[in-house]
Parts: sequence; C-alpha cells; structure tokens
Amino acid sequence: MRNFKFFFGIMLIFIILSGCDNTKDPASNDCTDVYWTYNGNDNGQNKWVDLCNGFSACGAQAQSPVNISGSVTDTTLPSLVFNYLSTPAEIENNGHTIEFACEEGSKLIIGAKEYKLLQFHYHSQSEHQVNGQSYPLEVHFVHKASETDYAVVGVFFEEGNDNKLFTKFLSHFPTQKGKYIDTTEIVLTELLPENKSFYHYSGSLTTPPCSETVSWYVLKNKVSASPAQLSQFGVILNNNYRNIQNLNGRKILSRDE
Repeated sequence: MRNFKFFFGIMLIFIILSGCDNTKDPASNDCTDVYWTYNGNDNGQNKWVDLCNGFSACGAQAQSPVNISGSVTDTTLPSLVFNYLSTPAEIENNGHTIEFACEEGSKLIIGAKEYKLLQFHYHSQSEHQVNGQSYPLEVHFVHKASETDYAVVGVFFEEGNDNKLFTKFLSHFPTQKGKYIDTTEIVLTELLPENKSFYHYSGSLTTPPCSETVSWYVLKNKVSASPAQLSQFGVILNNNYRNIQNLNGRKILSRDE
C-alpha cells in the first residue's frame, strides 16, 4: 500500500508539471502563441529565428529593413497609384505596434497589379535608413495581392508641424494591448506626402515570421509631426524597430515623380 501511494504521488506531480508547460516546441511550424520582443535577451530580434520553426525566414538572405544607399534610377518602374478611400478609426495596440485597420475598398495599383490595403502601423524609430540616417518614426501601409505577394509603402516622419491624425487620435492610442474604435472617418490620402517619389527593393516582413514576400516602396518625401507628438508616441511604441539587415547583393531602385 505504501508503494502504491508513493507511485501515485509521483504520477500526480508529473501530471501537474506537464500541465504547467506552455512552452512552444521550437520545431513546430505553428508560431501563433510564440512570444517575441524587439529587445529581450531570450526572445529579442537576434533570437527570432530560433523561437519557432515557422520563423526560419528571419535568418534568410533578403530581409528587411535595410539602409537605402547607392540607389539606381529606373525610369521603367511604374508609378504608385493610391486609390484610397476613407475608413473609420479602428486603432489597436497589439503588443508590438499601434495599428489602424482599414475597411475594404482602398487599393494600391502598381502597373498592371492591384493590391488591397489591409492596415497601417508605426515603428519608432524608423526601421529603414537613408544613407545611414534614421528618422523618429516610420509608418507602413500594408497591401496584399496574394499570400505570397505583398506591397508595403513606408513613409518617414520628421519634426515639424502637428500631425492632423495624431491631433485627433493620439490621446486615444491604447498604451497597453487593446482597441479604440471611433466612427470618425480618416481620409487615407491625407496621410501621404504629396510627391510620391520612391525607393524600391525586394525584401521581407520586418516582424516574425519575416516572410520574404514583400515588394518595398519607401517614399522619399516625408510627413511631419510635432516634437511633442513624436515623443508621446515614442513612449507608447518603446523602440519597436528591427535592426538594419544586410542587402546581400540586392539592388535598390529609385523613381522620381
């Protein structure tokens, strides 16, 4: 009887400990609940590739962001045609960024190809650099043609006049995980600089799973926000930018409008 009690106790401890192990198997392709950060020692960006098999692209050769330098002018590149509509304000802090979801209907047309606008989100400081220079903020407009074909437009912020979008909504940006929804319409075209000259290269998502499915279009002209707005937003985002990645032989093309 004493041996049975001992065996039963051991089995009970094993079951409890097994139930408490919520760690994802790094060999799994399901990375849904894998915890990653930008700056942590064990789960920071230098460890992304090791956190889950589905993050293996984070160690591949065509990663983003990059330092934009030595671009080559290519007059055959098609212009960016922004067929953007208005969208209600649906603002989410997802733990990694502040993201605005966009209603269906807004599109980016590049040559004969059409991409649907999904959302836009922010990084502080900028993820891309130009000739080694960073900017205080960068917004990414994420467009999708298919699961393997994304077009992301990056826009830099510089210090200057108040940003109208921030004036309306910055006080409502969730500082923790959560959403803020407002029926106020956002005119999406007003979020872009008037001149749409751009740099272009092939790269990846800048967050896990780092899929190399992105055509990048980084606008040369910038939008502004006041120093106070940039500072306030920077506290919320807390340095949510990926480090510069090697070009590994990729060319950066350029078009002026």
